Amino acid sequence: MVTIRFEAVTQCFHGRTIFGPLQAELASGRVVAVTGQNGSGKSTLLKLAAHLLLPTAGSVVVTADGRALKGDSLRRRMAMVTPELRFYPRLTARENMDFLLGLRGITLDEIAYRALLNRVELREQEIGTAFAGEFSTGMRQRLKLAVLLASGADIWLLDEPGANLDMAGRKLIVREARQAADEGRLVCWATNDEREEAAADAAIHLAGH
Repeated sequence: MVTIRFEAVTQCFHGRTIFGPLQAELASGRVVAVTGQNGSGKSTLLKLAAHLLLPTAGSVVVTADGRALKGDSLRRRMAMVTPELRFYPRLTARENMDFLLGLRGITLDEIAYRALLNRVELREQEIGTAFAGEFSTGMRQRLKLAVLLASGADIWLLDEPGANLDMAGRKLIVREARQAADEGRLVCWATNDEREEAAADAAIHLAGH
């Protein structure tokens, strides 16, 4: 059982309150949507969940089976997909995946790599030996999903996961998130897509200030 608890969390930047106080608990086995207008703090909430930011007030506690996760133990259990995630433009899809997964100590054999490409509906004949800098934005988004799937993380934090994807890609994201939750993972995505909000089990709406 994995949980993320926001305990009276308030976040401010440059004296301006972005949101808070927020009291919420996210639990494994569910898809949670974080919604709100631009600037309401959706991306900030994900960064707080990942402990990439410290809250101005309150605390964010991540636990696994009742024990707090911090540092390396938290990083091993968590994966993020955000617009800030960039691939090296002069590396191939395979080279980028090998690099990013290597940071987690994960090695993919050729069979596993091809299976992932097929799962995220990337055709090998399209990417082949091409550099990631030549990919469309949709292809890069699918490649991010492949890295996420290969990570084996128990906590998925996704910032606008359907952005730059066509309808088939958005359906793929929802399908994989649903499967992940059914397998006991915690999925939290920041979104303004009504379909992604509807596919979630619960929602946190940030009204903004």
